[in-house]
Amino acid sequence: MSVVELKRQIRQRFKQRRRNVTEEQYRSASLAACRRAAAHVAELREQRGRPLRVFAYLPFGKELDITQLLYACRAAGDVIYIPRTESADHSMTLHRWDDRTQYTTGCFGLQEPVQETEQLPVEDWPQLDVIVVPGIAFDRQGGRMGLGAGYYDRFWNELINVRRLSLVSEDEGKPASDILLPMRISCLYAWQVTERVPMEPHDITVECLITEADVIFCI
Repeated sequence: MSVVELKRQIRQRFKQRRRNVTEEQYRSASLAACRRAAAHVAELREQRGRPLRVFAYLPFGKELDITQLLYACRAAGDVIYIPRTESADHSMTLHRWDDRTQYTTGCFGLQEPVQETEQLPVEDWPQLDVIVVPGIAFDRQGGRMGLGAGYYDRFWNELINVRRLSLVSEDEGKPASDILLPMRISCLYAWQVTERVPMEPHDITVECLITEADVIFCI
């Protein structure tokens, strides 16, 4: 079976499981996961000694609701960005999220900021501290599966390329292994963790999985 077909089958199975989540499960799991995630992000904020720059998203349907995490981050002074998608090339632009943000309906029926919303330039993407990565299935090795359009994979590879070019211009002698990248976390239901997610070289990985029951640091 090809990787593409295996991904399709796993994605279909987990999407059906998510559709079956009850309102009570949705509310309780979302609240518990957000509390754990807020505490985790607070530790990073304390380590950095300053507010953070966070790239996140607005949840959709029965996707675990990270809204309380975003409000907690904003209350702590963090700057939050959310995506606006471009269906033509499956790319994203990052726009500031605050009380003044106005929305439009984008891909998959998602709420997205209007085009005029303050944008984080591509060259500044490496300055992000945290990326909250959505997905439908994950594994403990950091594997992550999205909905199949590849928006976050393209975003991540573009960020790495921009960071690499910036590093070369600033310090040509610094090894690639020393490149600092944003922390990638995902908030999810505990049942979304599976034994193994099939991955391809271009796929974005995550470093930490936060569920209603646990915080999992990926191997």
